[in-house]
Amino acid sequence: MLARFLVVLAALGVGQEIPSHPDKLKYKSLDWEVPKPEAYRSVLKNGMVVYAKEDRSLPKVDLTLLIRAGSFWEPRGKEGLASITGTVMRTGGTELRSPEELDEKLESLAIDLDVSIGDTSASATLSALTKYVDDGLTLLVEVLSRPSFRQDKLDLAKAQTVQSMQTRNDSPASIESREVSLLLYGDYPVNAHPTKGSVDSIAREDLIAFHRRFFHPSAMILAAAGDFSKKEFLEKLERAFADCPTPAPEKASVPPVAHEPAPGVYCFQDKLPRNPQGRVTIGHLGIDLHHPDAFAIRVMSYIFGAGGFASRLMKVVRTDEGLAYDVRCDYRPGIAHRGTFRMAFQSRSESCLYAAALCLREMERMQKEEVSAEELQGAIQFYVDAFPALFFSTPAQTVSTLAGAEFHKYPKDYYQTYRENISAVTAADIKRVAREHMTRDRLVFVLVGNLSAIKGGDGKHDVKIEQFGAVQDVPLPDPMTLVRPK
Repeated sequence: MLARFLVVLAALGVGQEIPSHPDKLKYKSLDWEVPKPEAYRSVLKNGMVVYAKEDRSLPKVDLTLLIRAGSFWEPRGKEGLASITGTVMRTGGTELRSPEELDEKLESLAIDLDVSIGDTSASATLSALTKYVDDGLTLLVEVLSRPSFRQDKLDLAKAQTVQSMQTRNDSPASIESREVSLLLYGDYPVNAHPTKGSVDSIAREDLIAFHRRFFHPSAMILAAAGDFSKKEFLEKLERAFADCPTPAPEKASVPPVAHEPAPGVYCFQDKLPRNPQGRVTIGHLGIDLHHPDAFAIRVMSYIFGAGGFASRLMKVVRTDEGLAYDVRCDYRPGIAHRGTFRMAFQSRSESCLYAAALCLREMERMQKEEVSAEELQGAIQFYVDAFPALFFSTPAQTVSTLAGAEFHKYPKDYYQTYRENISAVTAADIKRVAREHMTRDRLVFVLVGNLSAIKGGDGKHDVKIEQFGAVQDVPLPDPMTLVRPK
């Protein structure tokens, strides 16, 4: 206890009186420089970009490979191919080892190795003790360049995928997530969900072709940190990946979002007709990371609903009215494509309409009034103070952040100017972006739960569902085919 007291005194500075409340503590400004990418970046002979940082704190090495591959580039009718390819690359063994031999080797050396493929990117991860790094790299390269795609492992992955579809309509949260995305993005690759038919059609040859299209070293960016000499580690990588095929990979570009969501109220009855809780999402399409208003929107979003108990939505909907355990605004710029603006909460069914009206009222207040100096300073201070911990708290996080920025084509000075751009946001900026980027007549309302209870309201507030827009009751699709009943 005495030691902690002395630390506080030291932080306050000699001669400074102890404040009456922790909120009044004052600290010296953080003197910290953003790591420069060129200090960690190298390029192998095969074209692979590597970000590496020595970290001798533990006798281990962690690395992540980012690969431009994903479900966005699956052939039509083969939805589910990308995810299954990633699974079977790891579970299906290699041309040199059976699945059992690969698993046994990894377990005997305490090596963690995994492969996954998402929508616009794939990743491979490796974690190994220093003395087994060479073995780990050998196994990683085998998995990435010489997967065997065993038929029995493919059959198992397909069966597991089909089985998981059966519960698609069982959770209100999963219904909400899927239907919101469908309404906001429309016929866009992010909504190309697998069906039983598409999974059944996937053959081993499809996995081989998909792997051949994307998995080349020149299309990979590697981030590594651990107990190594950087020079020696780069030499290990050169040797490990020397025999990988290096034809030019397919150029996989993300198409622009062309869909314009139809505003209105979309209602989905979940499988529990008397569910006491309803889920509500309100939103529309947003911006991408390169938009000039991205930083102002980030600060605005924190004040409005992303800042937890410091946010307006939390104060009004939860603290003042007691209508929701959690209510938030999520307005993060999209990275690979346009992001979305969303207000979301879960509330007692009868309270959902009133809570939604409160959210709209607060949105309008953001557009009409400038935020207070305290709110603005609190939001800016959060992002500035949290910046090192969010992106550069460890050597592994540092190289992952820098590799991710290059992989996702962030503005080149994004992190170098991050704090300056956040600090430059004014109350006038927040009012302007609230008016320009939160548009009432574009809003899509998604309600999931006991629809009769939700529509009936709480009987205390004069809020009707029709005041939010044209109301549609939408039937849930068949979980296996995603076809909706007529």
